[in-house]
Amino acid sequence: MMQMRAAAKMGLIALVSVVFVGCAATPKVEKDAPVTVFEQPIAKVQKATVDALVVTGFDVKKSEPTYVEGFRPHKVGLAVGSGGETVGVWLAAKNPDVTEVKIDTAKSLVGIVGQRNWNADVLAEIKKSLGQ
Repeated sequence: MMQMRAAAKMGLIALVSVVFVGCAATPKVEKDAPVTVFEQPIAKVQKATVDALVVTGFDVKKSEPTYVEGFRPHKVGLAVGSGGETVGVWLAAKNPDVTEVKIDTAKSLVGIVGQRNWNADVLAEIKKSLGQ
């Protein structure tokens, strides 16, 4: 009986560990990541980015002048942590009326099967918000 309880406890610990590992990943901007250029001031592009994340179902977790991050809440599905993506958007003002944007969808190791890349969706919403 003791061995069964110990085994059950170890199994629960392992499951909780897997869930937490699958819960979050951090977006990272790569040097060679695609860049989209908007002929708009950075403040306007930053606001459009926040709006784009909200429209695509993300909770905005960070909203800084040069970085916006959103987290799409987890859904329990076939894969642990499916739907738990984090998107990071980096903004760089090249001059007062030109802003460069880089987007990265981070996927957790465990939930990667049930997750998707949101870069194109977020970019499309930014463009729509800016009237492009």
